Amino acid sequence: MPSSRLSMLAALLAAVAVAALAACGTTSTTTTTTASGQVKVSCHVPLARTKFVLHAGIAVGAFHRYVIKPYRAGAFKQGAPDRRKALLKAGASALLAYHELKVAAHDANCDGPALKKLAHPLTEALSALSTLRSAIGTGNLAGIASTGALLDTVIAKASANGVRLTDVNR
Repeated sequence: MPSSRLSMLAALLAAVAVAALAACGTTSTTTTTTASGQVKVSCHVPLARTKFVLHAGIAVGAFHRYVIKPYRAGAFKQGAPDRRKALLKAGASALLAYHELKVAAHDANCDGPALKKLAHPLTEALSALSTLRSAIGTGNLAGIASTGALLDTVIAKASANGVRLTDVNR
């Protein structure tokens, strides 16, 4: 096959892959039911458990790699080499972790009862990440250890409910 046909085939395959991923990525249905004066909202996300593992894994992995590890190594202390770079990475990672955990929380709420049990720990972790990402920008690093502990609680609760989240680089 000539190289131009090969590159065209590769581009076509890439376009099909992107279209397929986009088609199964964000579709969710929400149903609101009113029964005896109560409003009940239920939703369905295709592959909710799989998506939960993906998004929660990205959140936990990014937080542990770019926030917890440098914090424990002293990279955020005054006078540490490349401190500013480490703080920028930590802030960006906290923002990424917040976004991914927010998506994971939505997926968990739209799954069966096993993942719905994670609603409270996920809400606490999201709250901690929300305050932490602005605190990192100002140099206030007091909440890093407690936020890491909350994420560890999410991992433990998920494991107790049959969903395994592991950080391979720990």
